[in-house]
Amino acid sequence: MQVGFQGNTKNTVFDPDPRAKLAMLLAVNIIMISGGSAGVELVLRIICAALPFVLLVSVRHYRTAVIYLAAMGAAVFGESCILPHTSGIAGILVLIPCGILTRFMAGYMMCWYTVRSISVSEFVTAMEKMHVPYFITIPMSVMFRYFPTLGEEYHAVSDAMKMRQIGRTVKDPLTYIEYVLVPIMMSTVRIADELSAASLTKGLSAGGRRTHICEIKLTLADLFIIAGSAVMIVLFFVY
Repeated sequence: MQVGFQGNTKNTVFDPDPRAKLAMLLAVNIIMISGGSAGVELVLRIICAALPFVLLVSVRHYRTAVIYLAAMGAAVFGESCILPHTSGIAGILVLIPCGILTRFMAGYMMCWYTVRSISVSEFVTAMEKMHVPYFITIPMSVMFRYFPTLGEEYHAVSDAMKMRQIGRTVKDPLTYIEYVLVPIMMSTVRIADELSAASLTKGLSAGGRRTHICEIKLTLADLFIIAGSAVMIVLFFVY
């Protein structure tokens, strides 16, 4: 599932500050992965499951939002309505995919939204405003560009295979490994080196106070999001 926006969301309905996005990402992953299905934890999980849908709609990616909502709804239905009436192998076949979707899909979509909607400049500026050390900021800034760049590399390999009329299905795994996985594995090393060199070239490891072209600032809505994320995490650990 590919979200069709890249770099920034300035022309969207709602574009939170990078720090607010990171706060939501942290809250959603903690609560969805470890949360239960009763009491306060159930309410928190419902809120966290709804957040990716709202954010995808805010960036006008309606198709992905509908697919996410349908997949999450099907997983919840399977856990709550089908699983109690099954046992043995059938129960396992229902439990595993539904459990994976309900616990990891919301976090995955939040991570995808965060990575694709925050530019490297915005991320570095936000980290500096939070006084995060450079030995944390630099690897994370590389990571923010690594996965989108790797995705672009995969699509380039796929297009090259189509031009040469080479199949890339699991029916021919050896061909898939030779023509897809091997180029991707070689590209991962090159991409990581290039992004690390680009980060160092931009002076991310230099000491002293830095200036930035992009300007970010917390609005009242961003403060509300950060406070709400913190309250949800506290409620999750308390209750």
